[in-house]
Amino acid sequence: MLDANTARVKKARDIFGFENAVQLSTTTIEELAALTGDEYYDVVVDATGNAKAIESGFEYVAHGGSYVLVSVVLETISFSDPEFHKREMTLIGSRNAARQDFEYVIAKIESGALPTDELHTHSCGLMDLPGAFPDWSVAQDEMIKAIVSVGD
Repeated sequence: MLDANTARVKKARDIFGFENAVQLSTTTIEELAALTGDEYYDVVVDATGNAKAIESGFEYVAHGGSYVLVSVVLETISFSDPEFHKREMTLIGSRNAARQDFEYVIAKIESGALPTDELHTHSCGLMDLPGAFPDWSVAQDEMIKAIVSVGD
């Protein structure tokens, strides 16, 4: 797990047990190399929707690995073709899920295996949303998921 936000990296370690959660820095590639014995990862999943993050993710894929992009960005994504081919990686674009994917997640939530109470960090009603935005924008270190209720 890799994130630019210190608090989210800490939460990933504390809540989900990601022992190797890494904060994005100028030494990220070296840290990931050390964690994987210079092999990197068989599967890298990017769900950031951030073109710069997506472009840097190519470096984290092992030889013969897969890079899964789970978001759509309006910008052009570019990468080093020689590096891409050298790694013989597979690039997968995905923004859809099948019914069984949703059923799997629902089952994990219902069983308590997915701690939704830890993920739901902020909430408000629709009419309160304009007033909540200023507070939420400065609470980025604490925010994971905000839920806006309609009709309450």
